[in-house]
Amino acid sequence: MVWPFKTKVQAAKLAVKYQSLMVGMGGARWLNRSYLLLAQEGFENNPVVYSCITKLAKSVSSVDLQLYTRDRSGKIHESTQHDILDLLNKPNPMWSGRKFIEKMATQYLIGGNAYIWGNGAEVRGRSPKPPQELWLLPPQLMHIEGTKKGFLPEYYEFRPGTQDPVKYPVDQITGQSSICHLRTVNPTNEWLGLPPLAAAAYGVDIFNSGQAWNKALLQNEGRPSGALQMRPSKDGNPVNITDDQYNRIKAEIDTTYTGAANAGRPMLLDGALEWVQMSLSSKDMDHRETMLTNARFIAACYGTPPQLINIPGESTFSNYAQANLSYWGDTVLPLLGSMLEEINRWLPPLFEEDCFLWYDEEQIPALEPRRKEKFERIEKAAFMTMNEKRRAVGMDAYDTPQETGPDSLFVDARSVPIESAGKVDPNLHPALAEDQPVLEKP
Repeated sequence: MVWPFKTKVQAAKLAVKYQSLMVGMGGARWLNRSYLLLAQEGFENNPVVYSCITKLAKSVSSVDLQLYTRDRSGKIHESTQHDILDLLNKPNPMWSGRKFIEKMATQYLIGGNAYIWGNGAEVRGRSPKPPQELWLLPPQLMHIEGTKKGFLPEYYEFRPGTQDPVKYPVDQITGQSSICHLRTVNPTNEWLGLPPLAAAAYGVDIFNSGQAWNKALLQNEGRPSGALQMRPSKDGNPVNITDDQYNRIKAEIDTTYTGAANAGRPMLLDGALEWVQMSLSSKDMDHRETMLTNARFIAACYGTPPQLINIPGESTFSNYAQANLSYWGDTVLPLLGSMLEEINRWLPPLFEEDCFLWYDEEQIPALEPRRKEKFERIEKAAFMTMNEKRRAVGMDAYDTPQETGPDSLFVDARSVPIESAGKVDPNLHPALAEDQPVLEKP
């Protein structure tokens, strides 16, 4: 049982201290946009936000990255061995490649910004020097110093608390720096990305407040226990208690009758005190629909179908597969592509290579239903030749072997070339071939 505030000053102090919660006595105070508060109140304390961000970050990091290079003729070739691939597979001694991308995506989805530091990178001079390690800098410790005349920042500054800040200058011609800044689109700020949690802040606050409310109800047996009041005197006049009596009663209730260990304990009352039972209606206690509505609202801000994070009332086996396929096509791959474009703008030029990182949709297991549907559609296309079908699915043209063997391609014997349609083989049907176009012998 939580003792009520004695004065409005106490309620105001609590509202200022917990500024991300809805405090009914002083009005609603919504979630602040600082990275630490977004991470604590949004990511750590909200199961829906945690599920959306974790699932999206793990999905992005699960995709294998390929490196493609361009030759002088403009053709693109895949490179299986390169220093860039080695660096991404082991960015630093503390993180693997997948964990590095997962952490980068998590920071990006919480605060709208992620900072990659290329340790050992040198952008000044004619010959840039590639980084030896990649590290993620905490977004809450980063500062961007903009320029008044140009469109490029002057430098990035890392402020590690008590230590001296470290500046990473930006080349005002090439825009290169030892910092790669990934950020979301922000229409009101040129230098910082818009936190995705900012759009979901109202839903996060309402959901968190609903959880706190339900927890308090459970601790109080689903209702406010009751109230103590003084019995009126014999002449009908109200009886007041002194401050000492008030403090004694309050202390006795806090120490003797509150907490799980004292649940259901009978209360001993003075002769002048009277217990008045209080309760809430079932309508006042039902926050389920409100919380589910806010859960769907939060999931929509992260492009996550409710079925994939097990929101009650949404999960069925019939629509889960379609929701997962839509999730990868509409959310995961666009996010991964946006992040890779920023990395391609920064990392390959430091190696002085004309190459780029991307992914191969054919190697993503989650897109298997889409590939199966594509293969079936191409296979049934009667207007396409065999080699056209092979090229449509990313295969080389069929090379006819000199002898029939394991490398031979077999087709349905009922199928004939379209050029031979309506013709008769004179060797098989000489009588029918008299009035018909003759099928030339090979």
